[in-house]
Amino acid sequence: MLKKTILLLIALPLILFSQQKRVYGTLEGRVLDETNSPLIGANIRIENTLIGAATNHKGIFRIIRVPVGKHQVKFSMVGYESKTIEVEIKQDETTFIEVKLNQTAIQTKEVFVSASKYEQKIEEIPVSISALSSQELSFRNTRRLDEALKYVPGINMTSDQISIRGSSGYTRGAGSRVLLLIDGIPLHTGDAGDIIWQLLPIHEIERVEVVKAAGSALYGSQAIGGVINIITKDFSSRPTTYIKTQGGFYDKPFYDEWNWSSRTRYFNTLTLSHSRKIGDLGLTISASRFEDDSYRMNNFSKRYSLFFKTKYNINPTNNVSLLFNGTTYRSGSYLYWKDSRNALVPPDGQIGQWVKTERFNVNLSYQNLYSASTLINFKNSWFHNDWWDNTDSKNSSRSDLIRSEISFNHFTESHKIVGGIEGTFATVTSNIFSNPNAYSLSLFGQDELSLFNDKIKFTAGLRIDYQNIDTVLSEFNYNPKFATNIKFSENIFVRASLGRGYRAPTPSELFSTTSVSGIRVVPNPNLKSESNWNFETGINYTFSEKFKVDAAIFGNELYNFIEPSIDPITSFIQFKNITRARILGYEITFNSELFDKHLRTNLGYTYLWARDLKNNIFLKYRPRHLVMANVVYRYDFIQTGIDFRFWNRLETIDEDLILLGIVKDGDLREHVFLTDFHLSLDLISFKLPLRFYFTINNLFNYNYIEMIGNLGAIRSFSFTLEGLL
Repeated sequence: MLKKTILLLIALPLILFSQQKRVYGTLEGRVLDETNSPLIGANIRIENTLIGAATNHKGIFRIIRVPVGKHQVKFSMVGYESKTIEVEIKQDETTFIEVKLNQTAIQTKEVFVSASKYEQKIEEIPVSISALSSQELSFRNTRRLDEALKYVPGINMTSDQISIRGSSGYTRGAGSRVLLLIDGIPLHTGDAGDIIWQLLPIHEIERVEVVKAAGSALYGSQAIGGVINIITKDFSSRPTTYIKTQGGFYDKPFYDEWNWSSRTRYFNTLTLSHSRKIGDLGLTISASRFEDDSYRMNNFSKRYSLFFKTKYNINPTNNVSLLFNGTTYRSGSYLYWKDSRNALVPPDGQIGQWVKTERFNVNLSYQNLYSASTLINFKNSWFHNDWWDNTDSKNSSRSDLIRSEISFNHFTESHKIVGGIEGTFATVTSNIFSNPNAYSLSLFGQDELSLFNDKIKFTAGLRIDYQNIDTVLSEFNYNPKFATNIKFSENIFVRASLGRGYRAPTPSELFSTTSVSGIRVVPNPNLKSESNWNFETGINYTFSEKFKVDAAIFGNELYNFIEPSIDPITSFIQFKNITRARILGYEITFNSELFDKHLRTNLGYTYLWARDLKNNIFLKYRPRHLVMANVVYRYDFIQTGIDFRFWNRLETIDEDLILLGIVKDGDLREHVFLTDFHLSLDLISFKLPLRFYFTINNLFNYNYIEMIGNLGAIRSFSFTLEGLL
């Protein structure tokens, strides 16, 4: 069976590429607005093909190799009504058209690429998905992406570790169960397999897509709990320089006895970015500096980051792109408090400890439009991770993760096929994770079949992964996926999905040997991959063009779940496979736009039943109830908003650390109620290329526990000024 499947996946591209030779023509044109001014960056797409283009600074576009015949050509741009017209292409001839688009206040339907590796309208995707825009990131004065993800329904952050619908708890130094992508390329370290939020350039993010279901059928390991895809901004058609300066400070703690510092604790950010196009070459380069005194003792951080992105259109059907993203920073170590009366001060042994890091990733991609219906992608990446600390153990690790992928998209009137081959190789040199090598090889394929004039879409996919980590792990994983989406009307869509996910243990979980602040971790070379069967059914309902409701029921059956466990005899921590765990729940989101879209409301509620079936306890750091509410009002150049978040008192945390006396007063925790206030002024209305943002996080200075022995962020005030030159 395995051999047949591999042969099929390898042969499929060859079958597609051997299609009969076709004859082509060229489509040229110009896109204007109502005043006959050229529209820059308007999108042109030939329906039922992968062919498209965008207008240049003169509003002109050109598409070559268009199959001869009649085509429906769609013209679209944000803020304008879309228009579709029929165009006839003749052999070896150029057809010229001129199109005018009218301005509109109607919001276009969101289009996502992360769920299936190609564009889909949100209501047609068979799994739950959410998004954050660059405007939302700016409005909330976001300094790190994980801060903004807290406002997505179904997401809970425990310190810097992300959980989508209860997929993760908190394990310091362990691999993430959510796969992070940047422009579709995985971004995680080769030693611990974790997400480095400090590496992500907030100012270069156009959109963030969150897939709330296991994505292993397309993306493999680490996508067991979901996928986050960061889509970076396109190049500016005109030379544009962006400047951002941000400053802020933390308020005094709620109780005077917590006030460990005699001065105000500040944070600041400075960013400079430039983007432009030179003919067929696009360039973006930016640099930023960030400093944070922190509201906690010995929790400071200071970092410098560099981002570079370029893309060259070799011709209208071929392009190559390069992305570099690097950061270096130094931060103080803060694991847990000294005790509840010193809630912002670490134990004496942690004071003075720090960690230094140097990290970068390089992504090189080549894209070839083989034909009107077939697109070929070559993606290569290198993630370098180097860190060290000054603890008694002098922990350090250096890892390099190299990844290559060849994939294709093939579209017909009724099929959308994705397939490819992926390989990875990682090396680790460390005094804490040993010195293992790891590699993987994967084959994947997926077909979306459209029936009854696109009213029913059925998706089936399979990914086969081979994992090898040093001499301790060698295994195959088979991850199928089945999903359907049914269009009952223009406003009602019903979806259902079933898929298998898995995550291979990371070198940090297999080989960790260290002692930090009284906690000793020992290796477990017998760890196996964890897996799950994930299901969901949901409905998306839009009514009156002003209200949207989405409801979903979901479940996870988890096998060999990896969690840290404390040996009751030795008190050592070791990663182990929990025999069985189960997560069930439901999620409801509501969105509205009223008063000519001046008032926007977003509400989300997630209920979780997350159980360790072996020990018959609730899974650690999973809230049973999670509520998110957001109200934004915009009038002319002023926009103001309120964010509210609630989660219930965590039922289970690291109880063993309390019983052993490692974390004093570690059992203190309550329900969490957090409110944030935002205000922005768009001075572009006054012919000034400036925007001003003001935020108060934790408006009521509410005291809450994020994780054991860690008081959440106290009230802070931040100010940001953005300018364009």
